[in-house]
Amino acid sequence: MAAADAAKASDPAKAQHEYLEAWKYFGFGAWPAQTSPGKKRAHDRGLEAFRRYITFADPPIEVIRVPFEGKEIVAYLQFPKRAVKPAPLVISIGGLDSYKEYVLDQYGPVYMKAGLPYLAIDMPGTSEAPLLIDVGAERMFSRLLDYLQTRADIDAKRIVIQGVSFGGYWSARLAYTEASRLKGAVVWAGPTDGYFERDWQAKVLGTREYLFDLFPARASVYGIKTLSEYLDFVPRMSLRTAGLLDKPTPPMLLLNGANDTQVPIDDLYILMKSGSPKEAWVNPRGGHIGRNPEWPDNRIFTEVIIPWINRTMR
Repeated sequence: MAAADAAKASDPAKAQHEYLEAWKYFGFGAWPAQTSPGKKRAHDRGLEAFRRYITFADPPIEVIRVPFEGKEIVAYLQFPKRAVKPAPLVISIGGLDSYKEYVLDQYGPVYMKAGLPYLAIDMPGTSEAPLLIDVGAERMFSRLLDYLQTRADIDAKRIVIQGVSFGGYWSARLAYTEASRLKGAVVWAGPTDGYFERDWQAKVLGTREYLFDLFPARASVYGIKTLSEYLDFVPRMSLRTAGLLDKPTPPMLLLNGANDTQVPIDDLYILMKSGSPKEAWVNPRGGHIGRNPEWPDNRIFTEVIIPWINRTMR
């Protein structure tokens, strides 16, 4: 951060690079959830570094702030160069531990190369989201859709929502609750039903597919401290419990790996077999989000998700 501050006047390219590196270090210090004062400080400093980093962005990145229930929804909006406006838009939702900044850093360049405007946003319970996870928390995204419909540079009839991991849950939920306002939805390894069962949660907390602190990360998004409280709370979030699975949706793409130890693959099949027809991509040798050495995250995103979004936007 100090190197970036020192270089920003004389060497903007160096400053941009150093701000991004600072964000990565601060982000790992805050990972996977801000459950201590030190992690909270690291997260705040990371946001500060990232906001300085994006001031150098080309194409420009707009920080969106939408009033919401006495707080605000914060998101990043980026249009490709020479975008024809009003433009279609992808709402790209971060996951349990990969916030909107990760979306922008990892997937933003791919969106730009594909000519797709996108808006990166935190899911409820994470980073700058204005509310914790509970039944009805999807109203945060509904408010965002209200705002987007007021913008003359966005084609509100061509909005696709895309979420990864727990962000995929919100993509699925919104495909039901906001079916009339979405052109499509991508559910990339999102939980839907079995994930929220007590037995699965008790089992999955021991997975070796997650680096560390899985329970603190999962509990923090609900504002929960103890395991017993957590196991009692999470079943209410099932889409089956909400009575949504058989309702109509816009086109949906479902993706995951058959060997996912964080989200049961059956959650994808439940979605696929319910309600409106859907498309699915399953890596039979893939883990969480379908990844393995042959199909890393970026290949799945670039070769499967982006082409589907482009077709759906037409």
